[in-house]
Amino acid sequence: MEHVIALSHASSVAAEAILEKLPQSGITSDSLVLLDHDANIGKRLPFADGYLSLQDQYKFDLSNCALLLMPEADAEMESLALSQGCLLLSHTLASDSPALFVAEGGPQPDLAYTQTSLRLAGAELSSLLPVLLELNQVAPIEHINITLLRSAEFQGRAGVDELASQTVNLLNTRAVEPSVYAQQIAFNLLPEMADPLLEKDIRDFLGNNSYSIALQTVNVPIFHGLAAAVQLRFASNISLEGCKTRLAGLANMTVKKGLVSPISDCNQSFSCIISLLEQAPNQPTDLQFWVITDPMRYGLANNYVNVTDFLLKSFL
Repeated sequence: MEHVIALSHASSVAAEAILEKLPQSGITSDSLVLLDHDANIGKRLPFADGYLSLQDQYKFDLSNCALLLMPEADAEMESLALSQGCLLLSHTLASDSPALFVAEGGPQPDLAYTQTSLRLAGAELSSLLPVLLELNQVAPIEHINITLLRSAEFQGRAGVDELASQTVNLLNTRAVEPSVYAQQIAFNLLPEMADPLLEKDIRDFLGNNSYSIALQTVNVPIFHGLAAAVQLRFASNISLEGCKTRLAGLANMTVKKGLVSPISDCNQSFSCIISLLEQAPNQPTDLQFWVITDPMRYGLANNYVNVTDFLLKSFL
């Protein structure tokens, strides 16, 4: 492949998931450059059947790259990519432009050749969109209620390390000092304000601004994974069995009857599970279910790689 792809913050949790997925798109070690900063420079990370050394992301010449994948917010990297003519892909961009999401086997996005950066859908949005978009084809959605249970990996390695150290300290009757989180996360639940951009993005993708959305977010003391409790109300009556059939037909998605969890069913998985899909007897317009997934792989990495694959085949 003649095009070179750069991946910044390559030792991060999100980048680890992207690196697992990239070889499936035919991207080889000869076409990929791994970038990082500080003490990580010079370390080697596994990729495909070999290893790649981490280079200094603030000194590397991005003008030789077609794409920069930036899985962590970094104003300096953003500036370097734009000034050196490298198309920037990141879910962290502070932009009002619509988020970009490309599902496996889904429709191709409408992009302009003049764009210099693309804001990708984040881990939560990419995990929820396949389900919401499919069910919105059954009947228009009128109300959405979602409670997101977020693991420590949403705060990166620092969040995972903080949960681990606090757990060890508390089990040994030692005090803990929160750093990443505002309060102790070990053996605790920390509600937080929902991201208003997530609501905007859902409205953009479903193409309807008239319905109501209720989003809630709770940080939970598990290391990896995402669980989302979803309640939907439709504009007309729907069939529970019909919804099951449609969801089961989506790529990388399984509908299960029994109890599932991120740890037992979706740990380090590029797939998603729909569990406890239910409809009350007297509520034919309503549907509720759980979305269980590894958000960094099924959500974030799948979208990064699908977008990259589309750009390399259609634009570059």
